[in-house]
Amino acid sequence: MAKSLYPVPCPRCDEAQNVLPGGFDPEQAPFGPVTCMVCGHSFTQDEYRQGMAEIAAKRNAAQGGASNVVPLRPN
Repeated sequence: MAKSLYPVPCPRCDEAQNVLPGGFDPEQAPFGPVTCMVCGHSFTQDEYRQGMAEIAAKRNAAQGGASNVVPLRPN
């Protein structure tokens, strides 16, 4: 299971408002479902993983690792 889950921007509308099932694990097969709360796009596992990687890069680039992005599920 992922350490922390963060809102991932939608590849269609760029909003970071995800709907996740309970006990969601982005590495689990079958994946999801993960949908965008705004436009209804269904994420593929690759889209979601890429979004998580981008969020992690932004958090790491912030000074001292600080960020205003709050995890959906803490460590």
